[in-house]
Amino acid sequence: MATLKDIAQLASVSQATVSRVLNCDPTLSVTNETKERVFRIANELGYRTTGRRTLRESVPEKKRRIGIALMLEFNEDKEDIYYLMMKSMMEEVCFAHRYTTINLFRNQNREFIVNDDVPIDAIIAIGHFTTEEIQSFHRYTDTIIFLDSSPDEQRYFSIVPNYHLAVRLAMDHFFERGHTRIAYVGSVRTYGDTKALVTDPRYYHYQTTMMNRNLFLDDLIISCKTTAQSGYEAMLRYLKAHQEPPTALFISSDTVAPGILRAVKEAGLSIPEDISIVSFNNTSLSEFADPPLSSIEVYMQENANAAIMCLELIWNGKGRPKKIVVPCELVDRGSTK
Repeated sequence: MATLKDIAQLASVSQATVSRVLNCDPTLSVTNETKERVFRIANELGYRTTGRRTLRESVPEKKRRIGIALMLEFNEDKEDIYYLMMKSMMEEVCFAHRYTTINLFRNQNREFIVNDDVPIDAIIAIGHFTTEEIQSFHRYTDTIIFLDSSPDEQRYFSIVPNYHLAVRLAMDHFFERGHTRIAYVGSVRTYGDTKALVTDPRYYHYQTTMMNRNLFLDDLIISCKTTAQSGYEAMLRYLKAHQEPPTALFISSDTVAPGILRAVKEAGLSIPEDISIVSFNNTSLSEFADPPLSSIEVYMQENANAAIMCLELIWNGKGRPKKIVVPCELVDRGSTK
């Protein structure tokens, strides 16, 4: 029969701590993770309480409840599938860890709310949020992880893609193939960490790379919103206004790519014979485009796994907030010549 000593040795705590945990001593000051570890080991060893019941029968296992907040409004989700895909991946990873997920929605005051009164253990916020929106998260929990933004590195854990590496991979891919007239397609200004408009990091690193090679020209910027329709209209205008199109395009988001492909085709040009393309995000929009587009992979599952790792660090009371930068990789599908 298991003893307190057996449990204490496996849980790396004292016998006194085990006794106080199992007796639900309200004055005991240990982390929830320590309590759960003691209960789990006691269950596994078949330890019985004085009432002759196993702990599994007397102490229900707590199931973590994770709120997920998405930057985009409902009607914007249809345009930019990247954040929807990230949300889907986050839910899948939470499910694998036996965590329950619940969606947070904006009310008429643009505050994030949930539709029940059940406590939330943590919130994973995907995208960029205003200071007021972030404050509304704290009504439910102070354990908040940010994906794709880093609003306060002294306060919150965050996970972001390595934009510098991503753009370098795309530009080096073009340079190695002899391209010098490389255009940027996408938003020059975008939402920053607290949803204020700032220079898009992809544009910034594109501009810096081209300037370092004395290749930057304002004439190579095709500015558009992050939608296929905006990309289509901007590319058509550009091709009609310029007799000599760029030989390569770096598209800042897969969401824009379908519009660009349509405009290029209507102009009688082909890919990659006339124009080479590398896109960003590597979603199904680039994978199943016609032709398939080379794209920058941002590893959504790695981002989601990192978010779970951050939650476990918080729940274990370990370490200060961290900003995790996840590497990217170029997936070559032959859309560059």
